[in-house]
Amino acid sequence: MNRRMMLCLVWIGSALLIGFLLWFFTLTYRTRLLIDVVNKTLAVGGGGQVERISGFSFRRPAVMGGTWFELHNSTDMAFVFSMIRNGIAAACVAIVDDSGKVRSILPLSDNARQITDELRLPIYRFYIDRIERDGRIKNINKGVLQ
Repeated sequence: MNRRMMLCLVWIGSALLIGFLLWFFTLTYRTRLLIDVVNKTLAVGGGGQVERISGFSFRRPAVMGGTWFELHNSTDMAFVFSMIRNGIAAACVAIVDDSGKVRSILPLSDNARQITDELRLPIYRFYIDRIERDGRIKNINKGVLQ
């Protein structure tokens, strides 16, 4: 390989390394921002308050790339995920009770509110089924059978 090609590969590799390090070291900060947004939405929606991430680790990711949170002073869980419609992703939070059933899905922004208002029942049901299935798998992995 010539020098120009080697320099290009080194530059791309270092850019990827810097990007990974920034992503990894800002994880706590990004999680704190996410918790603040979810807490504001839950306060308006009359829900609880998110306390912390549930079982944060690098194990099997949640369905749809979402994140599970425990609710403060409650056995319910909150699942933050993205709902996609017409190529637009909208962040939502699903409140899941201790039996694994989705009680409600709250949009986290005005854009998400428009998308959830226009969502047809079969598609809405699809998201609910996937979240409930992931909750059951999560509880089975914790040793809690339902």
